[in-house]
Amino acid sequence: MKQKKMQKNKYQYMLEFFSPLERSLSLCYLFFMVGVFPLYVKNQYEAIGDAKYQLFFYSTLFYLGASFLLYVVKKIIEVREEKENTGKDSYPSRKNKEKAAVADRQGGQKEEIAKKVNRWLEEISSIDLAVFAYGFFVLLSFLLSDHKEYALWGADGWEMGLISQMMFVGIYFFLSRQKQRYKVALGIYLIASALTFLLGILHRFQLDPLGMYEGLNLLQMTEFLSTIGQATWFSSYICTVFPLGLLLQYVVKEKKWKYLMGIYYVISFGIVVTQNSDSAFFALAGIMALLALFSCKKIEYWKHFLEIMIYLWGTFVAVGILQRIFWERAIPLNTLSVFFSQSIFSMVMLTVSVIFYLAYKKVKEERIPEVMKVTSLVIKIGAVLAVVLLLGTVLFIYWNTTGVLLSLFGYQSTNNYLYFDGHWGNNRGSSWMIAWQEFRQLPLYQKLFGVGPDAFSAHLYNVPQVQERLQQLWGNLRLTNAHNEYLNSLFCYGIFGLLSWITLLITSIARYGKKAQENPLFMGVVLCIAGYSCHNLFCYQQVCCTPFLFLIMGVAESYGKEAAVWR
Repeated sequence: MKQKKMQKNKYQYMLEFFSPLERSLSLCYLFFMVGVFPLYVKNQYEAIGDAKYQLFFYSTLFYLGASFLLYVVKKIIEVREEKENTGKDSYPSRKNKEKAAVADRQGGQKEEIAKKVNRWLEEISSIDLAVFAYGFFVLLSFLLSDHKEYALWGADGWEMGLISQMMFVGIYFFLSRQKQRYKVALGIYLIASALTFLLGILHRFQLDPLGMYEGLNLLQMTEFLSTIGQATWFSSYICTVFPLGLLLQYVVKEKKWKYLMGIYYVISFGIVVTQNSDSAFFALAGIMALLALFSCKKIEYWKHFLEIMIYLWGTFVAVGILQRIFWERAIPLNTLSVFFSQSIFSMVMLTVSVIFYLAYKKVKEERIPEVMKVTSLVIKIGAVLAVVLLLGTVLFIYWNTTGVLLSLFGYQSTNNYLYFDGHWGNNRGSSWMIAWQEFRQLPLYQKLFGVGPDAFSAHLYNVPQVQERLQQLWGNLRLTNAHNEYLNSLFCYGIFGLLSWITLLITSIARYGKKAQENPLFMGVVLCIAGYSCHNLFCYQQVCCTPFLFLIMGVAESYGKEAAVWR
């Protein structure tokens, strides 16, 4: 009896050793990704995308390999411990042996197996299923691809092939299996992102503390900034990362932390209005719309929302003032960036936000339910109108482009935002049209399962007439993706792959959104996913944003398990 008891303690001791080791490994990887990766540079902007990917690849390879090994060891120990406990409990006496035999005849073993299966199924969440479904269809796309060698790693400079996609799935899986809150990691996440954003703002005024701009001309300075590099990549990182910090305004109580969060908001909104990518403003609109819908249910939350709006519009106005004062140093920006920083619109919105904030602060206690009921109704009506306006804009662009407006009303706009042609959206029109036209030409099995992970250009440049057209449009430059993640996913992973990706995004927003009122930090996760989803309507997967999406979802699952949120 003593020997068996010692063996049982031995297994428990081993689990007590390996479980913290597993959690520590995840924590170290998280620190590295959120704290080191964004700030890492090598040879300034020369091949910065490759340098970032190499850092991501080797660090993630080590993390996943070590995590898999620890996971297997833990499962072996758990199985050995369970077998020993079963043997001890089942055969201590002749009487128990007889009972065990009877239980076996009555299907006791089947019941035990059923219980184990049920326990295992209970641990699998809807997001787990969605992530694994996405990974399955990506893998299937690779196996059916005619460009396996290319699809394994993906396009040069992007590397979003099968290897990266499986790493994303692995990141989510191993981070989500833990039970910890990652409080320190959240602090590092905010500090590192704030430093990355701040350097980008300084670059927009040609202040270069790290010497990143040495040898660059003005055009190159416009296209590259901070330690991320290309402006579009940087805007993807911004929209995926910064929304999580917004919800700290809802949970932080101490004034000193409030002040620090205020600094974070100023820096975050400052880089949004100067990063020079129109898609970031579209993502910001989606983020703030969801935050308004979340906040209009409680007056405390609504006041926090108005505080954030004051930070947003106040920062936009302040940046515009700086651009006017230091006009000789300010980098020339695109139309939307200039509009939001220097037009009267931002000043009006700042004034309105301040007036509403002061008005809500003076609402008497007994009138709060009535006021918030009206506020909630107005916000919901506004959300419906916003959706109608968005759909109306899309319809207007379609009618304007196809000549319907010209034939009916004798009017046609040539505005780049309202007329869809090859030059629309910084030449995204050409990419979208080519991607859709060629998708329609694919055989049925490729329509369903795609041409292979990140094999967009491998397929297009393998079709002579398409290759000729692409060379006419872009010369020696290579079109590597559709510049719309959903259209690109349709082409690379097929209809099933695209549906699995959209299901993953919707499932995660729904799962975390349900728990947001209980814990506002989950709403921060929702906003990160929404920011990524909206931004990448005009962008694509890359190493500076997509890993963070899976990382944030994995940490959210882990946090929910530790706090018993999912029970």
